[in-house]
Amino acid sequence: MLEVRNYKIVTWAVSVVMLAAVLLLVAPSVGGAESKRIEVYTDKQPVEFSIDPLLEDGTTLVQLRPLFESLGIEVSWNGETQTVSGKKEGRSFSLTINSKTAQVNGQTVTLTNPATIVDGHTLVPLRFVGEATGAVVGWNSEQQTIGIYSEEFIKIFGLSITAAQEEVNKGVPAVAQGTLHGFYAKWKMDLTGITYCSTLCWDYYYFINDKQVATVLPDGGLDALDCGKDQCLTYEIKGDRLVLSNGKTYSLKIKSDTELEIDGDTYTKYMPAGRMKLEGKYVSSSYSSSSLGSGLASSYTYIFNKDGTFFDNRFVGHTTDGSAGGDNSGVSTTVLSDSEKSGTYTIVHYTLLLNYKDGTTKQHMFFLPEQPNVNMLRIGGRDFLIEEADGTNGSTGSQDKDKEQQPYPDLLTTEKIAQKQLLFTWQPKRSKELKHIKITLEGYQWAKLTIDPAYIDSFKGYGDNGIIALTAKYRIENESDQTVHVNSLKVTIELPDTGIQAVSGLAPKVKDELKPGESVEKMSVILLPTDRFQSSKDFELAFGPLNNLEGKDVFQDEWLGFNVWKDSK
Repeated sequence: MLEVRNYKIVTWAVSVVMLAAVLLLVAPSVGGAESKRIEVYTDKQPVEFSIDPLLEDGTTLVQLRPLFESLGIEVSWNGETQTVSGKKEGRSFSLTINSKTAQVNGQTVTLTNPATIVDGHTLVPLRFVGEATGAVVGWNSEQQTIGIYSEEFIKIFGLSITAAQEEVNKGVPAVAQGTLHGFYAKWKMDLTGITYCSTLCWDYYYFINDKQVATVLPDGGLDALDCGKDQCLTYEIKGDRLVLSNGKTYSLKIKSDTELEIDGDTYTKYMPAGRMKLEGKYVSSSYSSSSLGSGLASSYTYIFNKDGTFFDNRFVGHTTDGSAGGDNSGVSTTVLSDSEKSGTYTIVHYTLLLNYKDGTTKQHMFFLPEQPNVNMLRIGGRDFLIEEADGTNGSTGSQDKDKEQQPYPDLLTTEKIAQKQLLFTWQPKRSKELKHIKITLEGYQWAKLTIDPAYIDSFKGYGDNGIIALTAKYRIENESDQTVHVNSLKVTIELPDTGIQAVSGLAPKVKDELKPGESVEKMSVILLPTDRFQSSKDFELAFGPLNNLEGKDVFQDEWLGFNVWKDSK
């Protein structure tokens, strides 16, 4: 975990003086502003308003609630007194509609324009944002953009107030149409611990603008990335190829607004978490082994509270076993143990900022691997799963310690056709819809099969190295206006040179006719030779066609696809 230097919050006077010295947030001309909609960015992320910023007597007015909430300010409204108030970690403010004064930390400040209500929304002078929060505010007349850096973001970026002011005045990086933008990532499992990823192994692509991309992120996380200081590459898109300045070229396919396929691997776009507050106990445990019969075990725990406080505990230990290289003790010896600590936390987009009571500050990369679900967190280089009251893992996308470690009840299991050695279980619970038919992939399992001798003749043709079974569990919801034949739905694993269909005789039977408004849970079992399983990368599970009562394909030659990973690559 990265420990950064202490950062003293700028004083109240400095914030106001710097803000006033740079701008009163008076646009150059009313005509110029009206020619283009004014956009507002907080900590480099756009702010969505119910009503666009307005110009009144040369002063910019902005909708208070979404802007202040983007800065982590809790806002409340008193209808009787027509007063808006807010608070955040030692800062507070209040202002009354149509009043040219406001209270900030108990002090009276004068507003250039009073707060007003337009179409039911409270608007305030933009200058007041800096006065009430200590943020640095900038205006880019060419782009017609307002940039705001919060105190926390300034700390994350390691900027001085002067440097922060220069940055916000630059506006936002230009992104040409048809180029890539945003943070994309993919993962693979590290079940054996030999790759030292701690939990999942992640690969990143952060497309900053239409020219630059980062594949290696600084220890402080995505928000701290500065291509002037950190490692960034330039890139070009040439047809269906992604060309990087390090000399590497990859195939590129834009699958959707949230998915890219780079060199045959699917990357998901992860959105920033904003200023969310968490609640619960999150645990990350890992083990890595060596050829000498020893290993390194670690466990990290965070307890987050809605009030912005946290509690952490970490353990790292060295283990030995009874192998030839071990000492036959089979015990664990603690080599590092940090005492339990507490403090306050702030989530700013892709960064978790921790302020400990002893004065130390740490910042880590942060995002939600199962966005928007908060049962799993990516913090720094580790993945954390929420722990339920009974000590079990509550993540919908993780391996449950009891139920989900049991084989799914397909006919291989219930009819004792084969014994299963589970390799990997995952519960993505991802939904996709086509022609008003929604399919939710609730879970899937990879398993190595040992066929019962009584059935061995039925499983010839899979080679000499054994069979791997993929059992997928999914729900079909008919939201169309026609009845469909569920059993007509084909389920296929797509490989580069072929597709392998599910074996219909190995899945439990379900009712065939699914009427409008009805749903049904179904399973499919696909068998692969072990060689194909080991030599292939991630798979795609494809659904289609699906026929109606007249035998016509409801999907109209389209299909629904889900990424399916395995335990190792």
